[in-house]
Formats: sequence, structure tokens, C-alpha cells
Amino acid sequence: MVNTLHDSEKPTREEKSAELERILESQTLHGAEILKSFLRFVVAKSLEGLENEVKEYTIATEVFGRNQDYNPRIDSLVRVQAARLRSKLEEYYASEGKNDRVHIALPKGHYVPAFAYLNLNSSQADYPASRPIATSSAPRPSSLATKQDLFEFLQRTLPAGLAVASLVLLLLAYRYYTEADQLRQYAPTRQVDSAFVRDISPFWAEFLAKDSPLLVTFSNPAFQGNVVDGLKYLVPAESSAPALPPPSISPVVENPAIIDIYTGVGEVKSVYFLGNLLWKVGHPFRVERSRLLTWEDLKAHNIVCLGGPAENLQLRRLPQEQEFVFKFEGIEGGSPKFVILNRKPQHGEHTRYAPVVEGSSQSTVTEDYALVSMLKGLDPNRRLLILAGVTTFGTQACTEYVTRSETLKQLIQQLNVSRDSAKPKLPPYYQVLLKVKINSSVPVQTSYVTHHVLE
Repeated sequence: MVNTLHDSEKPTREEKSAELERILESQTLHGAEILKSFLRFVVAKSLEGLENEVKEYTIATEVFGRNQDYNPRIDSLVRVQAARLRSKLEEYYASEGKNDRVHIALPKGHYVPAFAYLNLNSSQADYPASRPIATSSAPRPSSLATKQDLFEFLQRTLPAGLAVASLVLLLLAYRYYTEADQLRQYAPTRQVDSAFVRDISPFWAEFLAKDSPLLVTFSNPAFQGNVVDGLKYLVPAESSAPALPPPSISPVVENPAIIDIYTGVGEVKSVYFLGNLLWKVGHPFRVERSRLLTWEDLKAHNIVCLGGPAENLQLRRLPQEQEFVFKFEGIEGGSPKFVILNRKPQHGEHTRYAPVVEGSSQSTVTEDYALVSMLKGLDPNRRLLILAGVTTFGTQACTEYVTRSETLKQLIQQLNVSRDSAKPKLPPYYQVLLKVKINSSVPVQTSYVTHHVLE
């Protein structure tokens, strides 16, 4: 008997509302406050008969707090979260909600939810505008532990007429599982390095104390231009600098304007360094682009941001005052020019720290500065760590500095407020300024400059 969906009768408003509450209170969506807000919003609009208001722009501004100048061509937040929500709904109905009479789905390519009854006796699926949700008792391929499990699954699910295809799939499956068995045979068993954990704990303990995954975001600034003139840095809407003029178009070949998003080499390397540290200590984490970071994320997670607040407007509006800040000073050679300002200089400190560039591009940077900013999250029980250089190479060096036990121990000594050096204790909130020497786009030396303890 196959569980299928049909819409010969439409669920009532009360049934739809009740099903929504069941999903929101489920373990599947536990902790996923962003997805709960998304689902609650689109269902509420549907129940009110306002399906025409369920659009990408409306969801971005009313659910995720994006500004009125939200551009879906640049920011794919809504599409990404919609895909996550669809996946969670399928997961819910395959487990906790497999016996729910009413089903809610988000049809692919749309944001208006679909509602239907689950028919336990029908053998024909009829669920308009969406693919059927798998509620069969047959195991999913990802849960099949042995070759025999896979073979039995394929025999039950593949049509009898596809004899040749079935044989090919069985052979491929056999090869896959044979190779996987061989890899497992030689795979080393990972042991958590207790000495490494002890060395990094004074700095990282707050981020590793909770079982929930650490959220890691990386900056991905937007560029605009065309194939003739190239891409130029797109100044963020809330920057104090004037917006770039429209891209020029060749009089001979009319090239349409291009808006694209890039991530620096330093941020990519930083994800690797941080992922390696979290893997060593066995702590879960997920990685997300900073453009998709929402206020809900800032409230619900401990977050590590790789790259400065220049391209992430949320980081510029944090409630905690910072003493070191990035300042935009215009465009040079199509690239943004930033410096670090010291708002409260102490004895021997400068008021301004700028990278040394010996050419017209970032590839000619020979010296950079970076900030390690340990800040409050929007929730008092959360932390926000920003690892950012003025250039992408500074971000790389900064992240490597706080993920290697040798250099991190040096930093901990600088920040230690305990009289017992054997049991260091760091202030809850602070900013550390680092200086980075760069050779041929490779950070070769990172040194401590100073630090400020924040209120």
C-alpha cells in the first residue's frame, strides 16, 4: 500500500493551521527559526487569500529583513532558504509527519504553499504543482548500509520492464559499495587531540560549548561591469561612498551589464583553516555566504565571520561599539580601498592602519592589517567572531593565526587577564590588531600589534 496525496477535497483553514503548528513544533525544524518564519509567513498569506503577495521581494524584506533596495539578481537568499525549507518538509513527512492527514509543500519554483490530504488507500499520486513526498516504508538509498540492502531496495522500486537498466544500476551499486568498503578498511580512525583542545580552549571554548553547529560565513562582494570594461567593485548601498556610475557600453559591441559575486582567495583558505580546526575537535559546523546572513542567524547561532563588514551590512549595525573599525576611502583601479581606524588610540598606537600596495591591484599588496574581533551576539548567550583583513590576504593570515595552536598560544598570553599563567582567562569581548607581511600574494609573517578590551 502506497501513501499518496490527492486534492479531491481541500483541507479546511483550521486543518491547514493545525498542520502548520505541528510542523513548527517538530524536531525536524527544531532550532531552524529562519525556516519557521519563512513557512509561517507564506502559510499565513495563503490562509488570508493574499497569495499574490507571496513573492521573492516580499519574503526578503518582510521575513529576512532585507532593505528596500533588495535585488534578487545579486542576493539569492530567498531561493536558497526555499530549497532548505522544501528539504525539511520532505524530511518531516518521511519521519515525524508520515501519518499526518494534511500535507503542506512548497512547490519548486514557487513560494505559495500547496495543501492536500494524504490518501492511505489510493495507488495513484495526484499532487498538483509539486513532486510526491516519499512516505513509503521502503528505506531511502542514503540509509542503506549494505549491498544486500541496496539490491532489495532496487528490486522493490524499479519497474519490471527496465531489466537492462536495473542490471546496470545493480552493477554500478555493487562497484560503489565495494569501493566504499575498501576505503573504510583503510580509513584512519580520528582521535580528538586533547592537547590541541586544551591549547585552544581559552579562545574557542564559548564556540565549542554548545552541541549546535557553529555557523561560519564568508564575505562575497558584488561586482558590476561588462565584458569590454571588466568588472568593478559594487559599492554597498549603505556605504558612505557614492555609488558607481552605470557600466560603460562599447559603441561597437553592445554588451549587457553584468552583476556577479566573488569570494577572495583568502576567505576560501580561511574556510579550510577553520574547518580543519573544527574537524580536529569534532565540532559540527555549516558554511554560508555572508550575503545570506540574517538577523535571525545572529540571534540563534554562535557565528564566525570571515572577511570584514564592508560587504555585510548587518555587521555594520551591531549594537556593541567597536574601537577598531574598517573605513571605506574610495575605489582605486576598480578595487575598494579600505583602512582600519583606531577610534581610541592608546599610547604608541596610530589612528589609522592601511595596507601597503606597490601597484594597482590587490596582488601587489606587500603589507596588510587584520582584526580579530570577539563581540557579543544579538542574544546574550551567543558570540560573534569576525576575522577580517583589509585585503583578502589579511583575512587568510588572521584566520590561520587563531586556528594554529602555536600562534594562538601567543595571542592568549597577550590577552590573559588571569594571574595564573597556567590557567589563562581572556576578557569576554575584545579586538586584536595584527600586522601581516605578504610576498607574491602569500602571507608569510603575522605578528601581534595591540589589542583593546571592549565594554
